[in-house]
Amino acid sequence: MASIINRSFLTYFRNYSSSKCLPLIKSIRSMSTDHHRPLMLMNIPHIASPNLFLVMKNFFSRIIINGYFDSTFAIKPFCDGARQALMVVSHLIANDQFDDLPGFVTQQVINEVKQNYKHLTSQQKQQIPVEESEIIFSYPYSIGIGMDEQTKTYLVEVSMIFHVLKNPELYQEEMIHATGNTASNMIATMRKMRDNVIVCNYKFLRNMSKNANDDSWIITGLNHWSPTEYFKQE
Repeated sequence: MASIINRSFLTYFRNYSSSKCLPLIKSIRSMSTDHHRPLMLMNIPHIASPNLFLVMKNFFSRIIINGYFDSTFAIKPFCDGARQALMVVSHLIANDQFDDLPGFVTQQVINEVKQNYKHLTSQQKQQIPVEESEIIFSYPYSIGIGMDEQTKTYLVEVSMIFHVLKNPELYQEEMIHATGNTASNMIATMRKMRDNVIVCNYKFLRNMSKNANDDSWIITGLNHWSPTEYFKQE
């Protein structure tokens, strides 16, 4: 396989973040209303919410993984690590540190993201880096098991959904200090939050064959996109 993400997401990404001292990028407070290309890093399916059918499928996939491939696999630690991966990778992209991405994502991801990143506006680029406090929702959308016919290896792919809200504390302050009709102010603030949410789709892949040389994960697809922009174009 290509360069691989270390399996212990939580420890690895925290250590990487602190050692590299990634510079913080100032977040914007609201979406731009200018006419521009929609926010996009890769051309992969736009998935914003869980699928009820896949909930059952994912349950059985986890049983198969634990029974035949990796008895230690658990979704909670994986999701915690995936959140760390989102934060580190998004900061590397936002800081134009594409040379540091190998080992986290595949070369195909680097090539496509780098190309699309060049076309983003300055405000869109400020929406890319993600902080822990800005992740308001995360969910394993799908857990798939397949076989690579060429290499005869068993591969497991987990697709994650993240909802990100930049500067969430600003909305809290707005509701606390609002004057007038409380219900109306709360509804207006909730609509503003909804309109400013960024959805992040990340796909993680791991070779789970018994003879695999590495038991770690790599990102094979990622995208950050705005539902407000996307559905306006539909």
